[in-house]
Amino acid sequence: MQRFSLFLLALLYLPVSMAQQVAEPSPIGYATIEEAYNALKADSAVGMQEYEGWTIFNQKGEGKYILWSFTPDDHPAHPSAIRREIVKKNDEILIRMDALCNSNQLDCDLLIEQFKQINKRISQNWEKSS
Repeated sequence: MQRFSLFLLALLYLPVSMAQQVAEPSPIGYATIEEAYNALKADSAVGMQEYEGWTIFNQKGEGKYILWSFTPDDHPAHPSAIRREIVKKNDEILIRMDALCNSNQLDCDLLIEQFKQINKRISQNWEKSS
């Protein structure tokens, strides 16, 4: 009887441990922030600049513009990467944003909110200049 109970317990545990090994896809298209940073830095077609401690990468091509922002070392949400794809459609600017944040939930939420406000200003400035 005891062996049967252990066998059932092992069967119940097995699917849980296997499920934990399946990694969810990263929202930014790279498994880690470091992998994204290194790939962008190595790509000669990608522009890179530093702004107030942030590392910014610019990708252009195939009718889209992708702006990457990596947090500075002293930022509360560090390490984090924000990927924004900016597309002009029907004379309107659309910004699709994805993030990978390896900090606590509060700091990550604040970072996302900060970028939502920046995106809103970009869209508003575009509308004013059109």
